[in-house]
Amino acid sequence: MNWVSFFSGVTTVFITYALFSRVLEEEEDEIAVDDQSGVAVNGLSGRYVTLSCQTCRKLKKHREVEINLYQCMKCKRHVDLR
Repeated sequence: MNWVSFFSGVTTVFITYALFSRVLEEEEDEIAVDDQSGVAVNGLSGRYVTLSCQTCRKLKKHREVEINLYQCMKCKRHVDLR
């Protein structure tokens, strides 16, 4: 086996792992369970909406930060619908 192909294979594995681990971190939701009622709440408001992001130029998942104020999960840009 050639050393160049070995190190290029190792580098490819590290880059692939870095890309997929970042995607998995973005999709994880913070789930908090209230002890009194036993209801699971995602984040503070728990409301996710698919909107067109102007920065990403694609339909992306947005999280509601305040009432009618959404934040893109990928680029963190705020969209105000008030």
